[in-house]
Amino acid sequence: MALKKKFFSSKFLQLSGFISSWGINENTNESEKNFTVLINQYLVLLFIIFFFHSISIIVFLGITPDSIFLGCISFFWIGSMLLKEYRKNKKVIICTFIFLCLVITYYSSLCGQESGVFLFYFSLISALPFFFEIKTEKKIIYSIACFVLVLLYITVIYDFQLVDKNSLIVAEKYEKKLMLLNVTFSILVFVVDYYFIERKRLIVSMLRSENEYNINTIKTLQTENERLLKNQFIVNNLTEDNIDEIMKLAQKDDPFFLDKFQFFFPDFFSRLDAETKLILSDQRLCAMMRLNLDTKQIATYTNTTIKSVESKKYRLRKKLNIPSDVEITQWILRI
Repeated sequence: MALKKKFFSSKFLQLSGFISSWGINENTNESEKNFTVLINQYLVLLFIIFFFHSISIIVFLGITPDSIFLGCISFFWIGSMLLKEYRKNKKVIICTFIFLCLVITYYSSLCGQESGVFLFYFSLISALPFFFEIKTEKKIIYSIACFVLVLLYITVIYDFQLVDKNSLIVAEKYEKKLMLLNVTFSILVFVVDYYFIERKRLIVSMLRSENEYNINTIKTLQTENERLLKNQFIVNNLTEDNIDEIMKLAQKDDPFFLDKFQFFFPDFFSRLDAETKLILSDQRLCAMMRLNLDTKQIATYTNTTIKSVESKKYRLRKKLNIPSDVEITQWILRI
């Protein structure tokens, strides 16, 4: 019995991990991974909730085109998860909200006020902060919320009779049960919305804190690099004119830049353990970092992309056996 329990627990964890990581590859950054996992889990939970809701509706309404269509909609959430390229597309999400709002309007009129289907209008509104950023996408949130409320008011004004109910005689004796069912599921959806919105808020807060920490770390490193560079200039008896001369050659990507650099820093390359492994482009990169030029400046001066410079830095780090936790420019400046 214990082995069976362990087996099913293991399979469940594997399935959960597979679902959560769907759409994540090696090129996905950390923040993107967190949000992808969140969206996958959210959509699967919605599928489970609405799948059981649709089964319950079929029990009450019987097998009709309307009840079958409602059942098919539950698989819409799984389909949304599988569509990797479109599930985060804002236009697709907006269209989805409009479609679901129209579906709720149709079924709230079909089943009547007593069924409680109209409560899903509020579940729809509560999901907006999960898919849209409150600070940067207020207009979208307000527009969709207004659209939902307008349809709700129209439905109420027409006394939930926008749709002919002749085909729904079976449902009348189940009105209280339908109301209880829809109240339960709408509350459940609201709780799920709240839970995932809170998780999203925590992730955003964590990422913001990490970004602030990284910015402060970079500023500290830049200050330290400037101090080290200034000390080195003093040691090498470099004047302001000498520094300007080297910098101008670096900015022009002048062929004589490296010669001039070696003239003012004669011991620099000899102190690099891997000097024999360094090709000319590696030496130029080291020289520019020795002058405390950042990645963007190096890319501009050498007429290459930032990504290309980062790749060169990565290869250089490997050649020089620089630890991964050490900032490469600071390491170069200490030579």
